[in-house]
Amino acid sequence: MKYADLAQAQAQVLIDLMKEGKPFLPFLKPGDPSTINGLPYNPTTGKAYRGGNRVMLWIAGMVNHFEDNRWLTYKQAQAVGAQVRKGEKSIPLRYVMFPNGQEAESAAVVQPWMDKPRTFFFNVFNAEQIEGLPPPPQRPETTPHQRIERCEQLVKDSGAVIVHGASGPHYAPRSDKIGMPYPERFITPDGYYAALTHELAHWTGHESRLARDLSGAFGSESYAREEMIAETASHIMGVELGIGHDPSQHAAYIHHWMKIAKEDPSFVYTAAAAAEKICDFVGLERYAYEPLPQVEQAHEVEGGVDVAFGAMDIPSLEAVSVAVRERPSDVALSL
Repeated sequence: MKYADLAQAQAQVLIDLMKEGKPFLPFLKPGDPSTINGLPYNPTTGKAYRGGNRVMLWIAGMVNHFEDNRWLTYKQAQAVGAQVRKGEKSIPLRYVMFPNGQEAESAAVVQPWMDKPRTFFFNVFNAEQIEGLPPPPQRPETTPHQRIERCEQLVKDSGAVIVHGASGPHYAPRSDKIGMPYPERFITPDGYYAALTHELAHWTGHESRLARDLSGAFGSESYAREEMIAETASHIMGVELGIGHDPSQHAAYIHHWMKIAKEDPSFVYTAAAAAEKICDFVGLERYAYEPLPQVEQAHEVEGGVDVAFGAMDIPSLEAVSVAVRERPSDVALSL
């Protein structure tokens, strides 16, 4: 299955779930403490996949009922002494890069003078499709004090102006201020910071920062698109900070999100890429697992080369171009 076809199929999965009254991101298990171990990551680099690739793997894991959130290429599995089981189907992921070697996803604002980025594809398998891998490690839990301390530092370092006393959390683009109820109005400190980081995500969209379209009125499609970006960003921050994510406001956007997913299936991945830029902009510290030790270097596979991309360990543009030209073209997924 090609990447575009998979995106279309995954969009339909989300549409069907939303029709059932499920939250827009039902595969994120909001409020579940195990979410802290739920970020798809590459065990050979220890780093989480990002942007659209993260969402692609979230949904693939949900559809295929995978409990393990480790994903790696055929060659990477071989390199750590493991082997993909015969007949298993891979998931196509993509990597976008400018000709000068800059990762497109990490470019906060694409300037007119930048050359058109190029898209490369590579395939990964879930750890449950692979034999010989050790059990997945568990991410250490943080204390309430550590969580609050990290949240406070993130907000402080952002420089955002926070005004307390509001009836509800909101960001006002014209005044460029975040309005928040007093912390004691929230049941827990985690709840307060979960709401604040959501508004901080909107705050990054100001024209002086990441310059997203914040002109839409509540109830409009453009407002719903921005909300999708902010919700994805606040979930990522909630996982990394250990404070969780509350999707209770999703009901107000379900109708628009179904329409967007139907008309533009790729937007969920575009929104995820924008969410990653938000997290990078505010300086969110990302957790990385200890990489698995390599047993031996992977060798060329008969019939082509399996592109050994890590989550963030990307080779040069020249190496990428050669590998992509030579990789096998048959990619499939059972949905």
